[in-house]
Amino acid sequence: MVDVSNAAFDAESDNGRNGRGIGAKLRSLGKINPRLAYHLADTMLVKSRDHDTAPAFEAHCEARGFEFTTAWASNNIPFVAPLLRDFVEGRDGKIRYMEIGAYEGRNLALMDWMFPERFEVTVIDPWFDEDLNPEEKYHAVEPRFHRNMARTGLGAVSTIKGFSTYELPKMLAENQRFDLIYIDGSHTALAVMIDLCCCASLLEVGGMMVLDDYWHDISEIGGPGVKQAVDHFHAAFGRYFDVAAVYRQVALVKTAEIPR
Repeated sequence: MVDVSNAAFDAESDNGRNGRGIGAKLRSLGKINPRLAYHLADTMLVKSRDHDTAPAFEAHCEARGFEFTTAWASNNIPFVAPLLRDFVEGRDGKIRYMEIGAYEGRNLALMDWMFPERFEVTVIDPWFDEDLNPEEKYHAVEPRFHRNMARTGLGAVSTIKGFSTYELPKMLAENQRFDLIYIDGSHTALAVMIDLCCCASLLEVGGMMVLDDYWHDISEIGGPGVKQAVDHFHAAFGRYFDVAAVYRQVALVKTAEIPR
């Protein structure tokens, strides 16, 4: 039986972000994809967690003067930190890393702190867009992101200002490849499915992609959300991936190229 108290459903984990309370999370659990149920139980009940990295990273952020206004990703750190260590320690040289939906750069700062000088970074984020993403708050978020990046040791970060649904097909046409991809862009099922399908082809065999907010089955603007896209993607392409973990996030390791 899955430990619901820990399985990405603590009441305060993301209420401040989008109002998803415990009822919504339990509803999502009731709709769990049977193909992923075993991996959820394995992640929650068997695999080790790292409870030391999150507070240590918080202290690092304070010491370096980062301008983060949210801490959404902190709940994921105990689960993802061991996965990332295993992944990074098994590789030599620079890791080609892409992040979709960087916001203020908190996740990038974590990666740089945990694994200094290991990443070549590409970021896709629209921040403010007059037509499609016109929230005034994003006027301040983008410059805050760049100030935060200047406090990291990442060096030159390739930043693409735009929507991943438009930018990822261009990368496919250019035959770009990545070793590690973090997906936290749009929460609509259509956009997430496009992100997943494109990233599955951009990812090298042996590479890993981590998708955030798996339990969101209704997007912020209505309609199906992240969960439906992940479930359908895995149903179609699961044979080309090993499931490394399922919790608030889903981590997939590519085992073979997908015919296209």
